[in-house]
Amino acid sequence: MGDLYAEWARVYDCYYPDRSSEVEFWAGLGAQFGHRWLDLMCGTAEVSLELARRGYRVLGVDLSPSMLAVAAERLAAAADYPARNLSLAQGEAGALPAARGTIDFALVGGNGSFNHLDEPQARTALGELRRVLHPGGGLGMELVNPHLLKEVYPVRTFGPLRPPPGVWVEKESHNHYDQAAGLFHIHQVAQYEIDGERGEYEVDFALCVWKPDQIRAMLEEAGFGNVRTYGDYDLQEFDPWSSDLLVVADLLPG
Repeated sequence: MGDLYAEWARVYDCYYPDRSSEVEFWAGLGAQFGHRWLDLMCGTAEVSLELARRGYRVLGVDLSPSMLAVAAERLAAAADYPARNLSLAQGEAGALPAARGTIDFALVGGNGSFNHLDEPQARTALGELRRVLHPGGGLGMELVNPHLLKEVYPVRTFGPLRPPPGVWVEKESHNHYDQAAGLFHIHQVAQYEIDGERGEYEVDFALCVWKPDQIRAMLEEAGFGNVRTYGDYDLQEFDPWSSDLLVVADLLPG
């Protein structure tokens, strides 16, 4: 498929709200497991860097060279010493660049990044996460809420939530939820201007939609237990109208 984010990376962060609640949520839940963290599909490393500033030693991994380039720029611009707790590596979910048992807590967040994996890829990724986590380690995941996808407009046009100075961007998204196949198809077209330089991108992709019982079953088959689900970063119980499907699980011994 190539680099899905080759053009999108430059304006990716514009489209997501302030992520401080997300950082606090994972920092709070993950603290019990230890300080060695993996942020899989870290993207531009906005969350990774903030976790590193809270004292965690974070390995940010992403498949996209374009997203990692933005992440590297962010890390280089961070002058504070705690930012040195973050390192970046290119890699895929099915072959993680970490040794066995070297991670205390693995985060797969990034606005539903795990939904980009089909079922065989997801099962392989969970096997890899089990390999790199030490026994008793933890796993956190942010998934899209399948119920809410039924409410998404077929066509949406929207601008950025956090436009930095000198940036204009507008995106149109054509969406189709195939509930029988469990796939959410997305076609996006966007135009942007950064410091006077104009550009555009057009991408097609599909998200695998995981229901709570499906993701729980996959986690248990992969050796995880004590699976908890939340509906938002305020620790509210998950329900069909929750903004997200947030999952936390423990790696069982053996």
